[in-house]
Amino acid sequence: MAPAASALSAPADAAPTRAALEPLCGSPGENEAACLALRAAGQAPMLRLAAAATPPGLGPKDIQSAYSLPADGGAGQTIAIVDAYDNPNAEADLAVYRAQYGLPPCTTANGCFKKVDQRGGTDYPQTDNSWAGEIALDLDMVSAAAPGAHILLIETDNAGLENLAAGVDRAVALGARFVSNSYGRSGDLESDLATYGAHYDHPGVAVVVASGDYRYGLQFPSTLPFVTAVGGTNLTPAPDTSRGWTESVWTRGNYGPGSGCAQFQARPEYQKDTGCTGRSVADVSAVADNVAVYHTYGSEGIGWQRYGGTSVSAPLIASVYALAGSPRPGTRPAAYPYAAGSGLNDITSGTNGPCDTDYLCTAGPGYDGPTGLGTPAGLAAFRSGPHGTLTGTVKDAATGKPVARATVGAGLDVATTDDRGVYKLDLPAGTTDSLTARAFGYTTSAPARISLSDGQSVTRNFRLDAIKRKKIRGTVEDGSGHGWPLYARVAVNGSPEAPVWTDPATGRYELSLPMGAAYTLDVTPDLPGYEPAEREVTVGNRTVTADFGLTADPDTAKAAGYTLRRDGSTETFDSATSAPQGWSVANAPGTHNGWQFDDPTQRGNGTGGSGSFAVVESDNGSIGPHQNSELISPVYDFSGAQSAELEFKTAYLYSPSNQRMSVDVTTDGGTTWETAWASSPSGGGPAERRTVHVGLRAYAGEAAVQLRFHFVADWGYFWSVDDVYVGTRNLAPVPGGLAVGTVRDRATGAGLTGATVADPRYPAAVALTVATPDDPETGDGLYTLFVATPGKATGKVTLRASAPGHADAESKAEVRRDDVVRQNFRLTPG
Repeated sequence: MAPAASALSAPADAAPTRAALEPLCGSPGENEAACLALRAAGQAPMLRLAAAATPPGLGPKDIQSAYSLPADGGAGQTIAIVDAYDNPNAEADLAVYRAQYGLPPCTTANGCFKKVDQRGGTDYPQTDNSWAGEIALDLDMVSAAAPGAHILLIETDNAGLENLAAGVDRAVALGARFVSNSYGRSGDLESDLATYGAHYDHPGVAVVVASGDYRYGLQFPSTLPFVTAVGGTNLTPAPDTSRGWTESVWTRGNYGPGSGCAQFQARPEYQKDTGCTGRSVADVSAVADNVAVYHTYGSEGIGWQRYGGTSVSAPLIASVYALAGSPRPGTRPAAYPYAAGSGLNDITSGTNGPCDTDYLCTAGPGYDGPTGLGTPAGLAAFRSGPHGTLTGTVKDAATGKPVARATVGAGLDVATTDDRGVYKLDLPAGTTDSLTARAFGYTTSAPARISLSDGQSVTRNFRLDAIKRKKIRGTVEDGSGHGWPLYARVAVNGSPEAPVWTDPATGRYELSLPMGAAYTLDVTPDLPGYEPAEREVTVGNRTVTADFGLTADPDTAKAAGYTLRRDGSTETFDSATSAPQGWSVANAPGTHNGWQFDDPTQRGNGTGGSGSFAVVESDNGSIGPHQNSELISPVYDFSGAQSAELEFKTAYLYSPSNQRMSVDVTTDGGTTWETAWASSPSGGGPAERRTVHVGLRAYAGEAAVQLRFHFVADWGYFWSVDDVYVGTRNLAPVPGGLAVGTVRDRATGAGLTGATVADPRYPAAVALTVATPDDPETGDGLYTLFVATPGKATGKVTLRASAPGHADAESKAEVRRDDVVRQNFRLTPG
């Protein structure tokens, strides 16, 4: 059987909003709030990336660029996040996010990160899959906007409004002057202010609240008159505009920012809109879609994912307040943007739904409900006190040409030049020292001193000297056995300049970089199934050679020319009297009624398996110390594996308040365990039945791996498990080579996308041509086809190209094993 051919894949961000959004939290109960995080549906697990690879979705540099934020701001400030339940992976996942983007570590050990319960201690609440994702999102957004700030995570006992409000008080008591709240309850109730208002009313503290995710309509506590209510926007790259980004009201499917006029909350004196006699929502806004988040706890913790919702916007705005400096004691930071008069991007397009008062649901010039006064344009709108404006240009000293994407600033205050080299920067009134202009490939300007009075505008132009450059050359190849050249994008981490692409047939690339510095090259393969890679190079006075060998990913198993070999065993729990050989059950002292194999309640095998199964029954016993039971596997040897996996059939009822279920992994005989999977809501009613697949690549290379199915409950429900498969995954090369090239229209020379190139010997050997908009050297109509050469190193084959509205064309190609042959086609219209 011939191996299937693969077409080139689109870049990770080619269609960032295609997948539907789904809420992490369901509808809240009485006197409870729901988290407002949304995640893109249908995302594949992505737990490992090369150090300089770009995760899917917007990252810190995008957010800093869009809102003119400093790259290292936040030092000396503490930003608090208030969320319900516990995320036990919070600190570990935060470390992965920050390392991926080159942000400084933020850990308990270095004093940057602190996690407490709502009383300020370490008696953390029970875990919850839904809120765990919210916690990961909040921590990552604070890191993206304010990398230098300390982070305080408050985990409340549950999602009760009383407990969340107590969490805000605890954050302020522990010294936070910026508190983010990404949760809400629908509606505006007359009792809200009297019952909960005092907990959110802290003069001198920026208490920031998400406005909601369900389009026009109000959500408490964003309705309170002394908090900063944050709406949401769609943020889209626009390299041809002066800002480099465009924004509109965020909407996707049924989701959009909350807004409206609160009937039972008085209008704060700083709000001047005339269509609402009470408190209008929102105040300001920020991006609410397509951000990258790293999250591994629970069944939805699959690594890198795209998230959205005003849960994104709230921690970003809390962070911008922190960047702008500590609020003045006794003042209400929610009023600062209204008094500023500048420092905001006015969002003028989009709507979150129909309403009677147009501006409360439709964006337009000035204030509107969905986006408030706008999004941050630097920090001026989020600090108290007088300020002035600095404007000017940045140009090349030798040529006089504008320098685009240069940064002008001092300390936390920065602005970026547009394509004309023009910048505008709001600064505190007074004297600013050490103002500089800097740009990639140029020497930084000498420090300048600027004095501004309140409301004054001053012009200061800069001329920068270009740094001499040297060439970087290399080849990108397969590093898993075939060794053939690969088509890939080569980018320079931190550079605003466009990436280069390798030649599809040779894998060669060339670029030039300024001398006298170290750079990280980020290589992203365009052929599906390969992992990205990175390498640091130092550019001196000689040409640098940097070659890359990319690894075929054994988890996706999509690399052309490779076959997946799975080697493992399945435990079916056939004996109803005891644990299978090599397996064991361990019940914590003082508990009972643990894992059993004889179906003690005659429940039947609801997992989808057959015969006997493993089950732990929580509602089959007395109230009191109940279950803390572990079903422990034999030891597995993954020492020679490229990757590993777990698959099992399961059925259970979910009860976040009364039981916890997880699959944990140890490599040290049980001294330490790491959670690989945890249960998620079943929705009530009949038991949830599913087949669970868990990637175990993190444990490839380990010689002694054990799993445990861990059930902890006090009058919960049940958990049953069957057909547990544990095995390794390895990719093996299939004899053959690659054919690459373009398919073009013979009459016009234009590349044809959606055409097919096939090896007629094998029906499955078909590749689809794609567009290459970022690579003008190659052009559209590119294909890559794996061609099998069984039994010989070289083979002559006839390839056939087809496209709608064109006559087919055939061409003979000599395909060499473990190499690439270039074969172009021109099709005649007709």
